[in-house]
Amino acid sequence: MKFEVHCTSCNAEYVMDEAFAGTALPCPSCGAENGLRVPSAVAPTPQPAAARPTAPQAAAPLPTTPRPKPPAAPAQDASRPGESEEVVCPRCKLHFVPRRATAEAAAEISRYTVLVVEDMDYFREIATEALASTFEVKEASTLAEARAHLAAGGIHLMVLDLTLGGGETGLEFLRSLPAKPCPILIYTDEDESELYGESWEELQRLGADDILMKGMNAGELLLRKASGLLGLPWDEDE
Repeated sequence: MKFEVHCTSCNAEYVMDEAFAGTALPCPSCGAENGLRVPSAVAPTPQPAAARPTAPQAAAPLPTTPRPKPPAAPAQDASRPGESEEVVCPRCKLHFVPRRATAEAAAEISRYTVLVVEDMDYFREIATEALASTFEVKEASTLAEARAHLAAGGIHLMVLDLTLGGGETGLEFLRSLPAKPCPILIYTDEDESELYGESWEELQRLGADDILMKGMNAGELLLRKASGLLGLPWDEDE
């Protein structure tokens, strides 16, 4: 006999053999130890027809009514296991039906998120277009929007312009941060000669990791610098 169990950590559903009743096993999906807490199966004791109770028992066995099945999925590539195929874990012999994760979905989960803080549409579009092939990109045209994105979390790298409108510069913005939220790449059109020496030392003290001068052909270099700051490999031949 088989019955369904749920992982207490990720709520994934599995089909268990009766032999594993009363045990706790690791979840094959999220890896949580003892994530599958399997209740003890209670087998009803056969009774004569006249002696069988007509009212429900206080401790009823697990329900046997099957759950509604989802709509049939379209035909899949024979080289990929279907979502409905039962799999047996070679270590613990657990029977379960895995959720199919496509390569695209797996890549989506692992993508870093980059926040581009730039008030000029032209340069913001250049940065976004260059980064979107590798990263999830969020945009902010004001420092208020940038603060909102940082407060929401999930930002792995910030590309920051220094000459923003609204009466507050990128330098003042860095000074106002209580702590460095993530790697910071300065993205500016200021005079390059003014951003080295003491000016660059101050930017580094405030959390800046690297700097890039704006330009029409800055996209590839921006992507390369962003990848380097996040520890991603970069093919020099590309």
